[in-house]
Amino acid sequence: MLLCLYTGLRLGEICALKWEDVDFSSQMITVNRTVQRLYMEGFQTKTVLWESEPKSAHSRREIPMTDAVQELLLWLLDKEQQESRGEYIFGRKKPVEPRTMQNHFRKLLKEAGLDGQGIHFHTLRHTFATNCIEGGTDVKSLSELLGHSGVQITLNRYVHPSMDTKRRHLDGLSTFYGQIHGQMG
Repeated sequence: MLLCLYTGLRLGEICALKWEDVDFSSQMITVNRTVQRLYMEGFQTKTVLWESEPKSAHSRREIPMTDAVQELLLWLLDKEQQESRGEYIFGRKKPVEPRTMQNHFRKLLKEAGLDGQGIHFHTLRHTFATNCIEGGTDVKSLSELLGHSGVQITLNRYVHPSMDTKRRHLDGLSTFYGQIHGQMG
């Protein structure tokens, strides 16, 4: 969950993340694959965990690691080393099931008293995008971090400015206009 909040990665991208996708020396995470559960005829279970290339060409991307992300991944690596490290960051020898991650997320929401309030794992990605914009990230950079083909997708689906943010921007205009007005008077 922290990895999604710090990077904006999709659930399937997080589940399919391998240690080889993490370069600690250049502080970069490369998104090379995703995983999802799909209905498939001819299989005993009717659905199969399917690992594939990312959603689109734009989804194949590099995410710069912040110090916090690097610290989190090093902590996971240390934990993995103690329990015999696997190929995948979450899931060891095979990607972790996205439903498992979602169920864990729901459990934590319930413990926090937020169960049943329309919050899903994907909400973390929306939170990441909104926090980036409110923190001053330009839309083009955010769009590339999220793996979108254009800024319109980012703006229309992921950015949800709060009323406080809108008020702060308008207050900034008032200050600016006040300076102009003072110079004219």
